[in-house]
Amino acid sequence: MAVRRSRKSSGSDPYSVALRLLTLRDRSTTELAGKLRERGFGTADVEAAVGRCVALGYLNDERFAASRARALVDSGRAVGIRALNELRKAGIDRGLAEMALAEAESAADLPALLDAVRRRKYPDFDFDRATDREKNRVVSYLQRRGFPVSMILDVLKNSKKQEP
Repeated sequence: MAVRRSRKSSGSDPYSVALRLLTLRDRSTTELAGKLRERGFGTADVEAAVGRCVALGYLNDERFAASRARALVDSGRAVGIRALNELRKAGIDRGLAEMALAEAESAADLPALLDAVRRRKYPDFDFDRATDREKNRVVSYLQRRGFPVSMILDVLKNSKKQEP
């Protein structure tokens, strides 16, 4: 079993490390605190650094949740419960995650997004000519992305009629 070593910052203060981490990408307060703990900083130092980042506006869970939800939905990587779980895994509380996801999904055309995801992954898929096994594979893939089965079946059955 591999032993995970913490990356102790040599003489750096936790606030400087936090700023470097936030330079790479936006993070939730939970993620940032976890990264600082991984680097060997104590609880009091982590809380002080995270608190300072929040106070200065460098760290904002509402902004992070909205941005992350939009990115997940717009890319088609995750919608619905899958996207909610991704936000929760990033340390966003359930209420905030649900609100950010609802906003992101209301701004997106989910059936068109579903069809675009299907076309990227399975460009030659034809629902009418596909075997049951092929249909199951495509439906399962889209379900894992978080799309509801009813929407998946509607889009797959009607996608051929919409093609030029």
